[in-house]
Amino acid sequence: MRVVLLGLFLFIHTFSFGHIGGVPVVPASIEIAGIKLKLTADAREEIQKDVNALRASEKYFQIKLDRVNLYFPIIERVLKEEGVPDEIKYLSIQESALISDAVSSADAVGYWQFKDFTAREVGLRVDSKIDERKNIVSATRGAAKYFKRNNFYFKNWIYAVSAYQAGAAGAKKYVDKENFGSDKLTITSKTHWYVLRFIAHVIAFQDEVGDPHSEGLRLLEHDKGAGKTLEQIAHEFKADHTTVADYNKWLAHGKIPDDKVYTVIIPFKGKAPKGFDKENERPLTRSIEAVEPVKYPDQIASDITKNQKAIFIKINGLEAVMAGAEDNVVSLALKCGISSTQLIKNNDLNPGEEVRSGEIYYVSSKRNRSAIRFHVAQYGESLWDISQKYGVKLKKLAQKNRMGMADSVKPGRLIWLRKTRSQHTPVEYHEVRKPEPIQKVKPRPVVVKEQVKENPPAEKIEPAFVEPDEKPEVEEKIVAKEAETPINKPPTSTPPSGDRLIHVVQAGETLWGISRLYEVSVNDINSWNNLNQGLPLSTGQELLIYNAVREKKSPVTEEKPAAVPESKPTADFHEVEPGESLWGISRKYNLTVEEVRSWNGLTAESTINPGQKLLIKPLEKEDEPSDPHTTHIVKGGDSLYKIAKTYDMTVQELMELNQMNSTAISVGDELKVKKR
Repeated sequence: MRVVLLGLFLFIHTFSFGHIGGVPVVPASIEIAGIKLKLTADAREEIQKDVNALRASEKYFQIKLDRVNLYFPIIERVLKEEGVPDEIKYLSIQESALISDAVSSADAVGYWQFKDFTAREVGLRVDSKIDERKNIVSATRGAAKYFKRNNFYFKNWIYAVSAYQAGAAGAKKYVDKENFGSDKLTITSKTHWYVLRFIAHVIAFQDEVGDPHSEGLRLLEHDKGAGKTLEQIAHEFKADHTTVADYNKWLAHGKIPDDKVYTVIIPFKGKAPKGFDKENERPLTRSIEAVEPVKYPDQIASDITKNQKAIFIKINGLEAVMAGAEDNVVSLALKCGISSTQLIKNNDLNPGEEVRSGEIYYVSSKRNRSAIRFHVAQYGESLWDISQKYGVKLKKLAQKNRMGMADSVKPGRLIWLRKTRSQHTPVEYHEVRKPEPIQKVKPRPVVVKEQVKENPPAEKIEPAFVEPDEKPEVEEKIVAKEAETPINKPPTSTPPSGDRLIHVVQAGETLWGISRLYEVSVNDINSWNNLNQGLPLSTGQELLIYNAVREKKSPVTEEKPAAVPESKPTADFHEVEPGESLWGISRKYNLTVEEVRSWNGLTAESTINPGQKLLIKPLEKEDEPSDPHTTHIVKGGDSLYKIAKTYDMTVQELMELNQMNSTAISVGDELKVKKR
């Protein structure tokens, strides 16, 4: 009898888990997200511990694997559409074990563990009715946006993984700038723990995923549920309402809104429910047609030399160059190794049109379509802007959307990038956030003083940026009248000795107006700066001025009441010029794009407009009492009792300080603790 029972047990055990292989051994090298990782011995030891823990119980591993095989087809498709490497999908297991309503002690929620404000940053709706963090399609698309944003900065998907946990600023201490854009990386035990754990999840699961769900369960995606309740949709497809509700916890109550497309997940076994729209049916297996991954922009083109002092990237499989501040059509064409005519043609430019600093221009002809399906137009975007962003010909983009090439694009409009919108399909709009206007500051000339002993060369002096207060109002004068002006002086053949300054030309200024401002002659300014008479000035051009009178014609400033003490300058601003980009502005002030966005409340989807004021220096804060608390990151083996004891606290104090309702903590959680 015992033999029979033992045999029966072995049969059941083999039938249930026989297809799962043994615990994998961490290799010395592995390729993830297109990067070859060399794992040192100490790193392999740390990663192996995590792999062993993940595979310790076959029963629980199988339960998790079932969930993985159920959701991965959806995750794989969304990541492919967004141009994110397939291996990033394993991070969803690490974050939530693919439990839709998983909540961390730091209040991160859902499949990809977003906090509410971060979720809104990547376009997810989070309110009392809808929480897209619990929607597998929306949450994965939001995660993809976050990854692409970080990869744009680090140009390294492994570093982008680190930034997913620590943020772009926090990840800087774990990264090496030498590896930005590299396809090789050495992983040691001192590598960010989050990355080590990610590699462990890849190794533990990669050979097991792809099988059908053990109970034959599959998921369908339904995108046409606007205005219906989950109960109505379940009835429509003859599905169990309770089960449908369990897979769609993102909808708290009521009907599905119509402000944008929300995907309803419908679980089923066997044949797909009758009436299911075949056009909406997504791939149900991992055999999705392979296409070239979209990398926007994340990869330095290897076959273009770096000594050309230009930033080359790859978009839609095409080589492209980012224009610098000093570039024009001719210089940019030379860097690309093509003619000016070809550059103009490749980028749908008009003859005589200037290139924009920070904008992307293509070395070869753009493609007829993008691997990405849609784009939601933002404020200030034109059809040309979108065509450059995705490497699609302007004419083809206009045709796909049944528009003219010169038509304006309304913010929020869904732009078709891959296929042509049917004439029977109405134009679709989504809600987009309008950039909040920043309070304008009146411009004044930017000046740099310098003492010069004798005949200095007219060298370029970098001015410290002072945001203008008010542009001096000037009138164009007839040149013939200049000789009658008493302040005109004979032009000097050599620059005089004494004080000199640099004037940065503002929009609308003329030589005559500048000469009046400093009480010097137009001829002097021409002579000191080797200017050709008759040529117009350019905004941002720097002019050398000698022995300028500053007392009488100093820039206009606002007077303050004598009783009010003079306040410290709290911030500097930059006024956006036509053609400028956040990238170009950040380089100008030696900042990161993330810093400029953070200080100005911008997101990755926000646009900037000419005349907009951007804060380029964080506002100074009044001295505040130092925070008596610091942060503790939960590690393996930690407990609330152990952490409390370490920081001379009680468990109760620790829970109250972190507003915790239970003693459950997870590795990687951040807890506020007393400073030691």
